[in-house]
Amino acid sequence: MADKDNDEDLDLDVKSGGKSNKILLIALVVLLLLVGGGGAAFFLMSSDEKSAAEGGAEHATEEKVEAKEVHYLELGKEFVVNLEDNSKVNFMQVEIQVMANTTEPLSLIEHHMPVIRNKVMLILSSQKYEEVNTQEGKQKLREEIKQAIQEVLHEASPEANIEAVYFTSLIMQ
Repeated sequence: MADKDNDEDLDLDVKSGGKSNKILLIALVVLLLLVGGGGAAFFLMSSDEKSAAEGGAEHATEEKVEAKEVHYLELGKEFVVNLEDNSKVNFMQVEIQVMANTTEPLSLIEHHMPVIRNKVMLILSSQKYEEVNTQEGKQKLREEIKQAIQEVLHEASPEANIEAVYFTSLIMQ
């Protein structure tokens, strides 16, 4: 009988030892996964930081090259004109701003504002509703206004140039 008790004790010890071995094995696998995952994350993050730093340096250089000084000038009060159309009366109200890389052309525009506003008014009033109502028509109108302003500027100073003309408000009815 004593032998049976000893066998049972041994069996119990073996069974409980098996559970502790499984727990130890699971803990070891989890620890290895954590260490491996942490190492992989460190490796990936450090290479991302290096590439981001290199890319950031290249991006900063591109920004320096592309960054230009930009100045805007509103061409006074909005323009309100009748559009050229025989069948019905159409009106257009437009607010226009001019962009330049230097202030010289903008000061010339301010000085010659009456002439420029007159030219712009004539251009706007000669438009047809159907043409200006399209995207292409608006682009064409912007270019036409830009050319008219450039002509006035070049009479005063051949180097004075504007970069673009923008409609900040455009209402047609």
